[in-house]
Amino acid sequence: MRRHQPGSSASCGGGHIKAITTCTACLAGALLIPALNATPALADEKDGLPEQSVATSLDGGPDKDARAALAAKGVTYGINYIGEGWGNSGGAYQGATYMGRLEMLVDADLEKLWGAKGLSFHVNGYQIHGEALEKYLGGPLMTISSIEALPSSRLFELWLEQKFGERVSLRAGQLAIDSEFFISATAANFINATFGWATIWAQDLPNGANAYPLATPGVRLKLDISDNLAFLAAVYNGDAAGCADGQRCNRNGTDFRLQDPPMVLEEFQYKYNQRAEDKESDPNESVKADEEADGKVSAVEKKRRDRKNKEKADTPTDPWSLPGTFKIGAWQHFGTFDGVYSSTLIDNDYEYVQRQRFRRNFAFYGVIDQQIYAHPKEPEKGVSIFVRVAGAPTERNLVDFYIDGGVFLSGFVPDRPDDTFGAGIAYAQVSNDAIVGDTVISYAVDPNYLVRNFEAMVEVFYKYQVVSGFYIQPDLQYMWNPGGNVTGNSDALYGAVRVSISY
Repeated sequence: MRRHQPGSSASCGGGHIKAITTCTACLAGALLIPALNATPALADEKDGLPEQSVATSLDGGPDKDARAALAAKGVTYGINYIGEGWGNSGGAYQGATYMGRLEMLVDADLEKLWGAKGLSFHVNGYQIHGEALEKYLGGPLMTISSIEALPSSRLFELWLEQKFGERVSLRAGQLAIDSEFFISATAANFINATFGWATIWAQDLPNGANAYPLATPGVRLKLDISDNLAFLAAVYNGDAAGCADGQRCNRNGTDFRLQDPPMVLEEFQYKYNQRAEDKESDPNESVKADEEADGKVSAVEKKRRDRKNKEKADTPTDPWSLPGTFKIGAWQHFGTFDGVYSSTLIDNDYEYVQRQRFRRNFAFYGVIDQQIYAHPKEPEKGVSIFVRVAGAPTERNLVDFYIDGGVFLSGFVPDRPDDTFGAGIAYAQVSNDAIVGDTVISYAVDPNYLVRNFEAMVEVFYKYQVVSGFYIQPDLQYMWNPGGNVTGNSDALYGAVRVSISY
């Protein structure tokens, strides 16, 4: 089933907005008021700013002191905005659109805030507006933007996580699969949504599963078996909305359904050749106040730079010694699924078939992230590649095979070390049972009916950093067989300019 209904401009229900606003206000108040009444942040505490934030160019911003005070008590927050202008040639017909997404998030270390050892809290939500380009392409299988969703104001994730020592953690609440499972750090740099939550799951699972913009109640266990090997397992309510058009009937993300058949996931993650983390300087070391006045660097900063320079000098440069990650996993859904062959015939008015139904569904997948070249001055930058592959049973899934891959470059533009470039390709294969059903329709019902076969797309982008936390990203995509080879569609060329701001 498709998760997104393109071109909708329906407004949100006022009652639901009021409810979510009140709920969010209560949560924020419970966390923030105790922290604001606390003592001011010490000089050695972090400032609470995200790693990438425009506030770093604004001397911390107008909320600098409040943010630092909250951070000293373990509470941090962020405000992010993404806006995109799209246009196309090909597909169903030509058009142009704009869509945007405002995100607000709060994280809290409840051990610092309340003394609850190992306990943390997270909540985030979106205000989504504008129109997607999807209808102009004729309803592609691959959602062309990672922010595309029905316009609404909605809660996304809301959870508590308890750590047991250094190697075990348990997370429970309103969860999204695509926050942790079947993801690639390299692929996440691309705009097309399939490089985040792959098309095979978005098409095969009820309402695309609990992936953006829908989340659902669940529990996730993570076990760090060793420094390199981790195991994740999760169980979720198997449908985030319980209807055919989940984004409309769970308009604000506050249904918290528990009555649907469950979905279970398991994933092993193996990391190799990992570099040591760049730890912060010891907060108990003093920093001399005259470092800017006389142009000198503090002793602490000098030690940090010396350590980083030594790490760079010791960093291996041959591909076999560079860091990478390998993941393998599977999911099982315990609901009932219609047979693709019979559904295709029935949906196209073919009367001589009974609907097939299957109990349960399942799939397997694998992910590889690998750096293949380390920049000599900044080893964490350079060239990285990724490959993801997944498969599912053909008789109960529209897409039974999926693969994507790409290359990502950073640190190569002179005088612009934070600009990046990427090129990726994705392929989704329509299941054999759907192809057989289409063939019957084309012979027996409609000779102009095209037999679906596959959908594929390629994406290239350049991401230009204006200042830290402010990016402009031109993006170009080309799609073969939008919708899998649907009558009335043609191959499409389309593009966007994305502006993203993090505060």
